[in-house]
Amino acid sequence: GIKDAPTVDEHIDHAGVGWYQFRLFFILALLVMADGMEMTVISMLRKPLSEEWGLGEMTFAAIGSTIFAGLLTGNLCGGILADIFGRRNTLLGMAVLFCIFGSLSAVATDIISFSVARFFTGVGVGSMIPVADALLLEWSPTRWRARFAMTLIGVAFAFGTFFACVVGIVVHESMPGDQLWWRYMLFICIVPGLISLPLMFLFIPESPHYLFVHDRKEEIKALLTTLNEVNGTEMQAGGEVCHSHDPAISEDNDNTWRFLEMFGSDLLGSTLYLTIAFTSCGFIYYGHIFIYPVMLEQLFNLELKEAYEAVMINSGVECLVIFANIFYMDSSYIGRRGAMITGFFLVSVCCLFASVETTQIHYFMALNAVARAMVAGPFTVIYIYSGELFPSTLRASSIAFSNSFGRIAAMLSPLIATSAIHAGVNAVYYIFSLVALSAMLASVLHTRETLGMPLLLYTSDVRLLREEDEKRPLLTRYVPAMAYWRDTQTSSSA
Repeated sequence: GIKDAPTVDEHIDHAGVGWYQFRLFFILALLVMADGMEMTVISMLRKPLSEEWGLGEMTFAAIGSTIFAGLLTGNLCGGILADIFGRRNTLLGMAVLFCIFGSLSAVATDIISFSVARFFTGVGVGSMIPVADALLLEWSPTRWRARFAMTLIGVAFAFGTFFACVVGIVVHESMPGDQLWWRYMLFICIVPGLISLPLMFLFIPESPHYLFVHDRKEEIKALLTTLNEVNGTEMQAGGEVCHSHDPAISEDNDNTWRFLEMFGSDLLGSTLYLTIAFTSCGFIYYGHIFIYPVMLEQLFNLELKEAYEAVMINSGVECLVIFANIFYMDSSYIGRRGAMITGFFLVSVCCLFASVETTQIHYFMALNAVARAMVAGPFTVIYIYSGELFPSTLRASSIAFSNSFGRIAAMLSPLIATSAIHAGVNAVYYIFSLVALSAMLASVLHTRETLGMPLLLYTSDVRLLREEDEKRPLLTRYVPAMAYWRDTQTSSSA
């Protein structure tokens, strides 16, 4: 592109928000729902599978591990594939994988075929969130990134959980005594994926940032033309694009091993921080989803239906907190870092409060609803934050890599929570609270803020920001509100 042409972000900001982004959001939301459903379906299959195939505790645990292994594999592979072959191609391939093997698992004749089918279903599901997150961030105007991505990751995921609970309860209640009810449930749970396939093929665009770093400028022009036509705006500079600084600093386009740059000096700090944050969120969030119905059953003798109705209530409260965080994290005094710090602090406090009341069911359920909703805050903010921290050359890979530790934590948290509950319900909440405090400390020590910043294209862009950040006074580096106050004072003085 010509040297004085707008950047990719400037083109997208100029076109603004319109039907183009809303259509993209709807299609990606169908995919993210699949992830929320998968996590809930796992816990709902325990009794029917044990009855049909005579499974013991260890065998079912092995099936759970197989499903999580698929999710983890998809997480790692999906991000790398998306940075090499593109966001669109990866999403299409993984959605097909999800639909095929999701259907096969519903007709499995034995535990081996079921486990294999659910493994590959997990591979498809596991790749969807990091790639969908990267693609939506890269097509969103700067001021709308948090609103779109938070709603996608938080609300669509929670709706997937809610949908799976409703399907499981309705199918189970409408087919009393029929041992095949869980097979119908699995078929219904792939419907969002089936709906998304033709829509993806027709309407999902490739990422303009991905095309830019692969020097495919003509394809960017075509996409920007469509963007402006759909949103009813006039295209700038004939669709020409340029880098935000001297293009000579840009790296070459051989990206086969570029994902390894996340472990280089420019990005290692952010990689470590996101690994800690994702691990903490995954451990608390999925650990709570798993152990909460168990605690309700042990403490108050609730039936399966009642326990999952409680989970549905939690999903509703979670959505309210996510919507609040959309505006909270866009506040100039708070930003992404401030939202993560205060989010983990509130998780820790809420877990401690939840450990106090274990005798009155209504208070217990209310405190747990708030505790789970609080962890949904940082767990959704982190997807926006991570996408803004890393450049386009490895955005999907880095989100997927860091999030994979959240998947590992999700695999371990049921085992740890189950062991802890033998020592008492309080022990579970103490562990959750300690993990949240550790993540809060990591959030304080990681000083890069991304609020209002353009999406980075190359690792060299990160290097320039790091050099500027290191020149700032310590107080403004570690306290988000102080950084904004100092910037406003500097602007007013000028």
